[in-house]
Amino acid sequence: MRFIGLDVHQKYAEGCEIGTDKKKRRFRIANTREAWEEFGQTLDPNTRIVLEATSNAFWIHDILSEYPGQVVVANPLKTRAIAEARVKTVALDAQILAQLLAADFIPESWVPSKDEYQLRVLLHHRIRLAKIRTMLKNKIHAALIRSGIQSPWSDLFGKGGRKFLEKVMLPTTEQIIVCSSLRMLDSVQKEMAALEADLHARAKENPSVHLLMGIPGISVLSALTILAEVGDISRFSSPKKLASYSGLVPSVHQSGKTYYTGNITKEGRSTLRWILVQCAQRAVQSPGKLRLFYLALKEKKGHKVAIVATARKLLHVIWAVLSRKEEYRDLRRDLLERKLKRMEKNANEYAMPELSEVVEALEMMSEEPIVTSEEWLGGVG
Repeated sequence: MRFIGLDVHQKYAEGCEIGTDKKKRRFRIANTREAWEEFGQTLDPNTRIVLEATSNAFWIHDILSEYPGQVVVANPLKTRAIAEARVKTVALDAQILAQLLAADFIPESWVPSKDEYQLRVLLHHRIRLAKIRTMLKNKIHAALIRSGIQSPWSDLFGKGGRKFLEKVMLPTTEQIIVCSSLRMLDSVQKEMAALEADLHARAKENPSVHLLMGIPGISVLSALTILAEVGDISRFSSPKKLASYSGLVPSVHQSGKTYYTGNITKEGRSTLRWILVQCAQRAVQSPGKLRLFYLALKEKKGHKVAIVATARKLLHVIWAVLSRKEEYRDLRRDLLERKLKRMEKNANEYAMPELSEVVEALEMMSEEPIVTSEEWLGGVG
């Protein structure tokens, strides 16, 4: 058997191979598709490969999985041997991974399917765009504050607020900042609209999204994010295991025979924790069991503890709904219908035009007919 540990970085990966003779061979691979495909051609059915779950791990896993051998992705939180190694070098990390693999001590991490991974990437991109949008709005607010100007509009970026920003007189420097930020804001919002159209179209075809949208506080994009982060719900035999995966469970400490709990572990998917807390914030604003649970705990523990506990309780509801493939027991049908209509509208409003529509529009501006790639390929042979 050949056991290969890979420590993947941005531009390259350090590798260590341990053969049946126990000898170690170190090597480096450029982090390109061509280099990984070339490496894949050297593999055989007696090869086992391990790499840690990083942002680069999954696409490399997909490439190497097309070749002979077995590829596993290690859970970095549980691969304690690397963290405990006294000498921290990239090559040593790869060596320890290979040694753990040879000893069958690798704690494997779940690998999302290609569709799940691509959805996760799109949703993370949308989250980053939303953060940029917030940053630009904050810059504009700050420019007004520095200029001693207060907006008469509660929504500075609605129709009335935008007209106010276009007419307000600011010092030259602040005017440049506001105008620049507004142009970038328009561009970001346009990109978000196009991206959300694609995401809404995906959501329309996913029955699990519809089930999650019946739960208070969960929107279309929230449902997609939860599904992308959780993956196959059958991986979790109980809601407690799903909560542990999210990092929303309290940490447990022991001193002698005494056990006590601390803050949440924050292990697992940070995006999942974030979206659950966001959903909980919205859920407690509507009447229902989640709001009653939150209010009762808030009296004793305060808002922060109560909202995290509500997010954890919400996750239990999510597990039950997805596992049983049943609607939320306290479903508000009218609220769900409004969510579904909004999803339908957003998916259609910015829908990508059909190829025939694009060709027709181009031909109206051109004197000659447009030949599409499909037509061109169809005419060959």
